[in-house]
Amino acid sequence: MTIVRSGLCDRIDRLAHDLPHMSMGQLCTGIDDIRRTALTYGLDPVVQLARGLETALADANGTGVVLPWLDTMRDAAGCERIDAEASSAWLASINVRMAG
Repeated sequence: MTIVRSGLCDRIDRLAHDLPHMSMGQLCTGIDDIRRTALTYGLDPVVQLARGLETALADANGTGVVLPWLDTMRDAAGCERIDAEASSAWLASINVRMAG
């Protein structure tokens, strides 16, 4: 599982790094790939955060909201807890971050 978590963190970091040069389609594909991998390995907090980011992108019509979500997804990918309570805590965390 450590390899999967590390791989997800690397992919999230790559998205954050490449963000200025990506189209919206490329970004959405990258997020979806991360979501599907997390789903395969039962990493529900990452799945829920990826879904939330996809929704935020659809609502915002832009990439200005992406980095806080990616930062939180990376933190969740490295966390040992993968239960529903952890998912709720990570989603609450991003809501607080976005509300400023």
